[in-house]
Order: sequence, then structure tokens, then C-alpha cells
Amino acid sequence: MILPTHYTFSIFILSLIKKDPSIFLYATFSLLPDLDIKLKDHRRFLHSFLFCFLILIIFRNNLIFIPYFSHIFLDYFTYTPLTLLWPYKGKYSLRLIKSGSIIDKLLTVLFLILFLLNYFLLK
Repeated sequence: MILPTHYTFSIFILSLIKKDPSIFLYATFSLLPDLDIKLKDHRRFLHSFLFCFLILIIFRNNLIFIPYFSHIFLDYFTYTPLTLLWPYKGKYSLRLIKSGSIIDKLLTVLFLILFLLNYFLLK
């Protein structure tokens, strides 16, 4: 998925939990798994359940964990597999959406609309 899809999905999910401007900051944690994008290890350790668990233990904050985990969740739907059970070498993917495709971009718009509806209309 593209970064805007990850971010808009996170702000939508976080807005279901908390109606506060701080969710815009917390949603940036959804972008962290792609810090390894320039490395040969992309979609490995930072996209694993183990690292999600470490995030939860280190920060002890669901408003940080949920956006991070949402990134892994969305990437699972793409064609590029993830090593969810790292350090085991198995790779997993549902192969439903191509990253950067029109579907991916439409999801960004959908998540943004859902966020706006929830945040501003359903207070």
C-alpha cells in the first residue's frame, strides 16, 4: 500500500477510538514499518508480528500500537509477501491489491471519507 493509504486508514481507525487532534500525530506510527524501504530487508523484521509486539511492550500505548499494526494488516492484502513470523522465513500475502494501483488510491479516498464522516459528523 502507498503511504497515504496507511495514514488515512490509521486516522480513521484512531478516530473510532478517540476524537482528538492528537490522532494525527499517532497515525504517523503507521508509516514506521516502511523505514526499511531502501534496504534489502524491506517487509521483513519491521513488518513482523514480533516487532509489533515489541512496539506494544516498549510504548505500552494502543494509540501507537494500532497504527503500526494497521500498516502490517493492510500490507497483508498486497501482492508483495511479508515475513509475519520473522525470524522464520515463511512469507505471507493475500495477493488482492497491487501497491500503488487505482484500488490502492481509491482506498485512500475511502478511508479519508470515512474518517471525515466519523470525526466531524458522528461526535
